[in-house]
Amino acid sequence: MADQIDTLSIGGITFDGFSTPDLMPGGGKQMLTVHKLPGGARVIDTLGRDDNDIVWRGTFFSSDALNKAFALDALRMQGAQLPLVYAGRAVPVVIQSFLWSIRRFPMWVEYSIACVVVQQAPSASQASSSSGVDNATSQDAAQANDVAQSAGPPSGETIGGATNPPVPFIGNQ
Repeated sequence: MADQIDTLSIGGITFDGFSTPDLMPGGGKQMLTVHKLPGGARVIDTLGRDDNDIVWRGTFFSSDALNKAFALDALRMQGAQLPLVYAGRAVPVVIQSFLWSIRRFPMWVEYSIACVVVQQAPSASQASSSSGVDNATSQDAAQANDVAQSAGPPSGETIGGATNPPVPFIGNQ
């Protein structure tokens, strides 16, 4: 299990013990809208997660160092969604940038990489709450339609043989 937790790979390319970074970032922010009310009260609406980009740097030092740099650069050029595996988890990412420099040909290549985390679809609980809002809105619209229909006929129609006079238009013409 410890070997799986200590593995770093992206798109099938595994980093060895020498090429892994000393520091691997994670985390992000919660998107918020803060409404400041009179008297100092606040209403905070949470809008969902906003994961930070995952950025690190390291060194390839092996006989295939240049080939690994070329392979990672090819993944960047594809722009495809890839699994980034580290700390025992897999995160879907797109490589935003990959920069490499040959320190000593062909065995020593320094690199830096920036990955943008692909936001996941809303969870089932979020989807059900939004469908609840949709249902409530539909019910309100149906109720408004019922009230409008029961308010009486529009102008110009007859009510019990008498004609309802038209309502004059007031406004810019």
